[in-house]
Amino acid sequence: MRESAYKTTDGRRGTAAVFLLLAAVVVAGTAVFVAGRASAPERAGPERYSDRLVRGVPVGFAGTPRGAGDAAAAYVVAVSAAAGRPDVERQALIDNIAVDGSGPAVAEMMGAGSPPADSTGISQSVTARVWVAEADLNAQVPQGGEVTARLLVCALTGSMTDGVVAGSETGLAGGWYVQSVTVRWVQDRWRVVAVQRSVPVPPPDQRGTRRDGGPRDTQPLLEVLSTRSWVPGTV
Repeated sequence: MRESAYKTTDGRRGTAAVFLLLAAVVVAGTAVFVAGRASAPERAGPERYSDRLVRGVPVGFAGTPRGAGDAAAAYVVAVSAAAGRPDVERQALIDNIAVDGSGPAVAEMMGAGSPPADSTGISQSVTARVWVAEADLNAQVPQGGEVTARLLVCALTGSMTDGVVAGSETGLAGGWYVQSVTVRWVQDRWRVVAVQRSVPVPPPDQRGTRRDGGPRDTQPLLEVLSTRSWVPGTV
């Protein structure tokens, strides 16, 4: 009886030791997993400017040359979309994005493609590419610093349909342009200082990814299609 009891107790001790070892392995593995998740870098993704609007003005851009280019691109789109609004609303938008005194010039250069007076037309600009000359796109710009961005823009205008019948005149007019916009970092916001008149550029070709061989002046596309240009709103 004594010998049997001794063997049973020894077996229980061995089982307990195995259980404790397994528990330690599980706890250690969990700790490693949690630490790995905490230290893993977040995947970069596109910004959504529509989620960051204050009185119709895109906000929240970084105070860097890249942020300046993204802000310029978003401002061009916002001003174009406001072309059919009442003059008071449109002027308020210009005042919110331009530095004091530059509003009229900014409105003239960024307001191309106004729809008909009945406000039933389409006026839309899409910024396809952004280019900034600064070498370090992620460097912090000091207060009062200015950055000039060159934008590849597609501007469209036309009349809306009734959603039922598309007549023979249905369609959009427009073209592709390169436009330079200078913005200034003021009180942690980018505000437009000056806008140069847009330069027409050849539209994309219609034959897949190949050029159609037609005559075109490609020099204005030199920078906005370079390897240092980017899609606005991406990081």
